[in-house]
Amino acid sequence: MSRTGAPAVDRIAAIAAELGLERPVVTPLPGGLSNRTLRLQDGRRDYVLRLAGDSSEALGASLEHECAMLALAGAAGLAPAIVLARPEEGFIVMQRVGGRMPDREDMRRPAFLARVGAWIARLHALPPPPLPPIDFAARAAAYLDEMQAHNATPGVAAIARRLAARQRALGPAAQLVACHHDLHHRNFVDTGESLVVLDWEYAGPGDPAADLAACIGYHGPGPAEIDTLLAAYGDGGTVLRARLEALGWVFDCLWFGWNGVAALAGLAVDPGLQERLAARLAT
Repeated sequence: MSRTGAPAVDRIAAIAAELGLERPVVTPLPGGLSNRTLRLQDGRRDYVLRLAGDSSEALGASLEHECAMLALAGAAGLAPAIVLARPEEGFIVMQRVGGRMPDREDMRRPAFLARVGAWIARLHALPPPPLPPIDFAARAAAYLDEMQAHNATPGVAAIARRLAARQRALGPAAQLVACHHDLHHRNFVDTGESLVVLDWEYAGPGDPAADLAACIGYHGPGPAEIDTLLAAYGDGGTVLRARLEALGWVFDCLWFGWNGVAALAGLAVDPGLQERLAARLAT
């Protein structure tokens, strides 16, 4: 089965049967550009099936990482519980979590940001699984190399040079912790009692400041809002603050490169966002 096109009905039926679902209702769910997400439910059970897209590996996603990190975070109540995982077959099934998806404005409200900061601190306190570390700058450089190989976008070589200089100045992280690396508001679910985070395909051991930089980079909070996020994160936020500005630029570079490689794979990318990112990376 192709991982990107509409999944075959018999493929979904086979997974549903293995799960013990009886006459399941199958509902497509909104998700990322490269993956397909479906809700499978019958009268007793409610699951979410994620099927990896053909472009996932080229974009740096990993179902193996997702399974390992989901198991870790799920046991701590930070992520959905895994029901069935076959990374070698390109799919994972999770228990569906009910709740509300926050919007961009939520990510600027002090009370909600405090919950996000506390959630990130809980994740970073978990012992990371034995996976290869994720380095934002190295991954961004790989995306830019791919774009240059296809002559995809003018100015990429200059951005790559700036990235290399910033990477040397930044230096390695003092420690590696369990990180999500993609803390966009669409990956959060607010159950009313707690926050649960989805889409762990880019997760793994990483620089704790990278998670915070990604969350800030996606949502553009102001200085006071960043203070709220870091205060809720705890004492470690003060230590990480010095790395956030440098990693914020690196995250923009990562986002720009991801979009560029996604476009090469035929995925729909917002050209206006790419222009804004390129402008930010010119400084």
